[in-house]
Amino acid sequence: MTKMDSVVYAKKMLYKFQSKNSANCLMLEDLTKKIFLTIGKKLEPTGILTVDTLPTLIRTLESAIEQDVIARSTMSREELASSDRLGQRAFPFLTLLKSAHKYQEPIVWGV
Repeated sequence: MTKMDSVVYAKKMLYKFQSKNSANCLMLEDLTKKIFLTIGKKLEPTGILTVDTLPTLIRTLESAIEQDVIARSTMSREELASSDRLGQRAFPFLTLLKSAHKYQEPIVWGV
C-alpha cells in the first residue's frame, strides 16, 4: 500500500451564490448548510432567494449572529478556541443578502 492509498479525500461541495450588481459569495457545504438551517431554508444544489424574502432572511441571520455573540460571551477560552464564530463565517453571505436587497435583485446558486 502506498502513502497515497492511505489518504482519504473528503469531497466537499462548493456553493457559488450570485446576484446582479453584487460580488459572488463562495461557501463550502458545511457553512452553507449551517446558514440555511439558521435562516430556515432548505438547501438544494440549485436555487433562488427571491427579493421579497431578503429582508426576513437578513433579520433572521443578524439575530442568530447576535445570539451567537451572547452565547460566546459566557464560554471559556477552550470552548471559544474550538467553536466557530457564526458572524465571522456568515459575514460574506450576509453582505450578499444586504447588497441583493439594496439592488432589488434575487440571489441564485447552482445555475
